[in-house]
Order: sequence, then structure tokens, then C-alpha cells
Amino acid sequence: MKILHIIRNPNDRTPFEIAKSQSEEHEVAVLLLHDAVYIDLDYKIKLYACNADAQARGVTRYECADYKRIVQLLFEFDKVVSW
Repeated sequence: MKILHIIRNPNDRTPFEIAKSQSEEHEVAVLLLHDAVYIDLDYKIKLYACNADAQARGVTRYECADYKRIVQLLFEFDKVVSW
């Protein structure tokens, strides 16, 4: 199963830990929005950052997804979890 986690709060570690745990059995990706683009993760999970949010905050460490790509991701994954 393919699971996409959409995370907005960088201070709540629970979504990151759940995504990491699920990645042992499923294909998992994380989409970072708003201030979550500031988080520095070293997981073996595919990470995307909203292009507009990353640019507004000067963050360049993640693969950026524009709005069109974000919509594609929503349909590409079997489950989408928003935190």
C-alpha cells in the first residue's frame, strides 16, 4: 500500500515516527507544508516540500512539489493522512 502523510507542524514528532514505522511494510512518502519545511529529517522515506512554502522560508533541502504535483501525489497514493 502507498501512504502519503501531509505534515504541517514541525514540532509534533508523532506523524514522522508513524510514517517511519509504516515505511517498514508500505511505500510511504511525506509532504511538508507550511513551517514543516523547516524540519531536518534523515529518514529513508521520500520527502517532498510544497514549493511555495519552501521558497517563502528559504528552504532548499527537499524535492519541491508545485501545486500541480501535489494534486498528482494525492491521487498517486492509496491513503492520504493529513496531520
